[in-house]
Amino acid sequence: MKKRLTILLSFLLLSFSINSQSKKITIKVKNQRNKPISGAIILIDDVKQDKTTNFNGVFKTRLNKKPKTISAFHPEIGITKIAYNGKEKINIYIRGANEKVIVKNATNEVSGNSIQFNSIYDYLRGKVSGVSISADNVIRIRGYNSFSGNMDPLFVLNNIEVPESVFAAIDPNEVKKVTILKGPDSSTYGVRGANGVIVIKTK
Repeated sequence: MKKRLTILLSFLLLSFSINSQSKKITIKVKNQRNKPISGAIILIDDVKQDKTTNFNGVFKTRLNKKPKTISAFHPEIGITKIAYNGKEKINIYIRGANEKVIVKNATNEVSGNSIQFNSIYDYLRGKVSGVSISADNVIRIRGYNSFSGNMDPLFVLNNIEVPESVFAAIDPNEVKKVTILKGPDSSTYGVRGANGVIVIKTK
């Protein structure tokens, strides 16, 4: 009996310790008119979370450690990344970019058009020179070879580096400008841009 009580107390203390170390946060995502954005994707330290914001633009989670950054992304609006301030309630405002409709690479520019695309991959496929996209949406910027096996380019959305999961969710009909950086042009991003950079601006 005494042994069972000791085990139970140990379990309760462990649970209390875990709960005391974790922190509950509530994120509310809004647009520039201060209206809630539902269906926004949340990234914590660039890791995409399983859930999106609800009808009221709210996302709740519990963190076991303090993150450095939190991002909110909506395919039709854009993305915003903020530094985590340690508070339990956070507001993130997503504002769209205002750029001219241009598709650009390192050597030329192509005006945008009204063609409807099913995905960002379809938008780029065959439209931007210097980029190769396979049938299963593997992107390679021509002219790069990697001995380490990693040939994925860096994705930058509205001046924020994003994982491919966010890149894949971009609404192609919201794209304003695409810039493909390679060689010296990608050196701004250092090692991260070693396989080239795809820079996208949305409305």
